[in-house]
Amino acid sequence: MGQSKGTIYIILILCSLLANGCQKDINLIDGNEPISTFNISKIKIENYVNRLYIDIIGREPLNDELVEEVLFLQDSSLSREARSEIIVKLMTDDSFKEEEESYKAAFILNLYNLAKVRCLEGVSDSEIRSQIGIARFGATRDSLDGNWDGYFRRLETIRKYEAFLDSQQELYDGNIQYHELFAFAINNGIYDEINMNTFNFVRAAFDELLWRLPTEQEFDASFSMIEFNEPAILFGRSGSDKQAFIDILIQSTGMLEGMIIWAYQTMLNRQPKPEEVITLLPRYAEEKDIKYILEEILLTDEYANFR
Repeated sequence: MGQSKGTIYIILILCSLLANGCQKDINLIDGNEPISTFNISKIKIENYVNRLYIDIIGREPLNDELVEEVLFLQDSSLSREARSEIIVKLMTDDSFKEEEESYKAAFILNLYNLAKVRCLEGVSDSEIRSQIGIARFGATRDSLDGNWDGYFRRLETIRKYEAFLDSQQELYDGNIQYHELFAFAINNGIYDEINMNTFNFVRAAFDELLWRLPTEQEFDASFSMIEFNEPAILFGRSGSDKQAFIDILIQSTGMLEGMIIWAYQTMLNRQPKPEEVITLLPRYAEEKDIKYILEEILLTDEYANFR
């Protein structure tokens, strides 16, 4: 019996020694930040803020802006309300900012530039002003030669270029909505040069603004308006010239659907699902404010990559 107790005692000592020998020192790695309580790492939050700034105002956030926004989102547990506050600020804050006037001004400029990329191959304003200068020189020459038809045609060319340049300020002032800016983007000499002749113009306008080609009936009606100045019905409205065609296209429901498609393609690099269009279109058709569409996209975990 004593021998059994001794054996047990020896076994207990051996187990204790083995347990102590198996203990390992804990190594702490500097800079290895743990995942937050809501399972989103700080780097993902920083990437989200960076992307918001680039997509809304066309630049990355400054260091102090980045730190402020990330802390705000963390403190708010990445809530929808916190995301919305940052997005709305970048779209609407008109307080002065050095080198860009304001967040709102930068947002409007970014929308304007995106329209130029979409329709005018990203042409610079300086190139548009150069075209205005050429047209003015030609108008002066026509007036001296007594060529009044040519003179007034050049004045109309100048008016269209200037209308597009002015559309940025008109959008900032709230005198037009974003989809209406495209009426000026497709009605100028540069767009006509890119899409020569009526056939290409009609197809390009449908494709770029409505994200589809016209049906045969839609094409015939559009072509008759522009090429022959003949009255025709398009989307339930009558028109008989190029300006009427543009007005009908811009004010159509298809144009608003096209803006939703554009927003998804630009921000998420994909087409919206039918249910997404159905959900967003009624309010957008009523308010016609592109900020609503953009905010609804920028709020999502899909855009933020928080999934």
